[in-house]
Amino acid sequence: MSVLTPPPRMKIFLAACSGDPAQTDLAAEDLFREFRGGILGAPDVASPDLPMPGEAYYAPEMGTGLRKRYLSSPALLEPGALVELKLLAMEVERRRLTPAGGRLVNLDPGYLSSGGLVLSTGKCSGHRLWLGRGVWGELELLYESGGFSALPWTYRDYRDPLVQGYLLEMRGLYLKGLREARRARAAGAEAGPAACPDSPAGVRWDLKQGLEATDD
Repeated sequence: MSVLTPPPRMKIFLAACSGDPAQTDLAAEDLFREFRGGILGAPDVASPDLPMPGEAYYAPEMGTGLRKRYLSSPALLEPGALVELKLLAMEVERRRLTPAGGRLVNLDPGYLSSGGLVLSTGKCSGHRLWLGRGVWGELELLYESGGFSALPWTYRDYRDPLVQGYLLEMRGLYLKGLREARRARAAGAEAGPAACPDSPAGVRWDLKQGLEATDD
């Protein structure tokens, strides 16, 4: 008989696309700072602004010259947090519209697990799973044999070895975070009941500095 167990914590991921790097900066900062009071902390990995494959799809709304940045958070959250994060990302996008109503920035949140990368989307398709509140999840990459493997529907940029290099760096930090969380739980069990934090103790996003700041 199956036994239901709580899910492992996941590493929060964000892909941000815009024709203006300043818009990417501001939108990503808003999302990291506002989500659950800043629990995401400051990004621990951030790629440069890379060429955007499939730009023609977004060009009618967002124009040309689009660049895409890939970021991750040190926070380890439950998978269900992705719904809340996607809805906030859509709100942040709506704050930055052209006079014609097009987006200036596109935000695609997801999460990394030891086994792959899941992206959130508002569009239904046969290979996507319903997460709730209008949000669907798409398994974008599988991790196997020491690297990421694409699926038939995987977007072109996630097939790029350069992009996957940043994702592997994020995955390495994720596994390190899991080990640290296990050690913290073990130490707490020895000392007495204690809560296991979702992110490094006291870390919050500092908008002015763009760095990690503590609540000390």
